[in-house]
Amino acid sequence: MKFLKFGLMLAATAAFATGCALGPEANSTEDRDRLGAVEFKINDLVLDFVTCIDGDKTDWKYFSVSEEGDMVLAFAFDEPTAGGKVVIYKATGEEFYTRRFTPGARNLQEFHALPGHYYLEITCETYESEYTLEVTYK
Repeated sequence: MKFLKFGLMLAATAAFATGCALGPEANSTEDRDRLGAVEFKINDLVLDFVTCIDGDKTDWKYFSVSEEGDMVLAFAFDEPTAGGKVVIYKATGEEFYTRRFTPGARNLQEFHALPGHYYLEITCETYESEYTLEVTYK
């Protein structure tokens, strides 16, 4: 009986360690990094999901700006405790803006954009959540 308990405990520990070793993106698709970013159009509402629980804590999206102008990124996470965050990057990889989700507030980031590609890194820090985002001209 003692060996059975030890064996079960060892198996459970190994399974836990293996699951943790897979990392926070173990079940992510190609959008787990900037090279796999999924394109969306300006004025399109994007609906997606991130999860720290199931190994898909990061999504990358990108949009193209054809004309210089002032823009607005609006976003929301359905689960406030997920610790959602959106980071905007220029095409060069330079971080442009970072916005953490604030429950109960309008989550907007205004910015001036030149023509080119802009990337969004959407992450959760705990749990999981569906999210929406939209980029529009101001």
